[in-house]
Amino acid sequence: MGSWQGNLFEACREPGSSAGRAPNDKVRQMTSRARTGLAVALGALGPLALAAAWIPIRIRLPNTDLALILVLGVVAVGAWGRRSAVVTAAVSASLWFEFFDTKPFERLAIARQPDLETTVVLAVVSFVAGEMAVWIVRQRARRIVESAEMGSLREAAGLLAMGEELVMVIQSVAGELSRLLGLADCTFETEDPDPARATLRRDGTLVGARQPTEAAPISSAELPVWGQGERLGYYVLEFAPGPPPERERLLVAVTLADQVGAAFMAQAPPTAPPDPTPPTSLRVVR
Repeated sequence: MGSWQGNLFEACREPGSSAGRAPNDKVRQMTSRARTGLAVALGALGPLALAAAWIPIRIRLPNTDLALILVLGVVAVGAWGRRSAVVTAAVSASLWFEFFDTKPFERLAIARQPDLETTVVLAVVSFVAGEMAVWIVRQRARRIVESAEMGSLREAAGLLAMGEELVMVIQSVAGELSRLLGLADCTFETEDPDPARATLRRDGTLVGARQPTEAAPISSAELPVWGQGERLGYYVLEFAPGPPPERERLLVAVTLADQVGAAFMAQAPPTAPPDPTPPTSLRVVR
């Protein structure tokens, strides 16, 4: 038995650790909804507080100063990255500006044409500025995700370059896949594939026996590991509830699987092709 086969056999005898399992998707969804609700509440109440605080000095200072402050308030709400909060904040800013700081005061009416123009400009400018803030926040989040994806690739490539044992590479990539795709579970198997599961193809698409629907999305998929044209095994990706990962992340997952295939080839005997089927399967859970 070759060294790579012996290592894999030893790993098959030891169950994988589940201590690092990805957070429960329901908790993440609840957290996201809570942040959205908080941002919307801030968008509704923040402009109200600013407009009310301006009342003691509204006679001495022009209300255009308040309009500029309200625009900044909407931009601050946009930093939460929630478009619904920006819309709420822009509407709230226009409403309370008109109610508290245009004559006649404390009435939903505007007596002067300049005040009407200021209110309209406030609504438009605050919405556009808030949208720009949302875009900047989302672009930053995307760059962080892309940096994490590159970190996953560097981690796998580093293990391969340093000649780590095959089992360590398989386990490390399983953890990287779980973090990258937000999986509920990730295992590596060498047994016959399950025809009921979907398959992650090299172009980053998921194909299966049935087409996914919103009511019945794909719950699991197999990510094949290839080496010199041979299928050496596959990762079983158990998706958390919700929409599937973006195609860009799935393409990174395919590249990570290729690193495992390269590790198989690097540790296989040079005179004979590797036998990818050990006595049992290796289960690795992040």
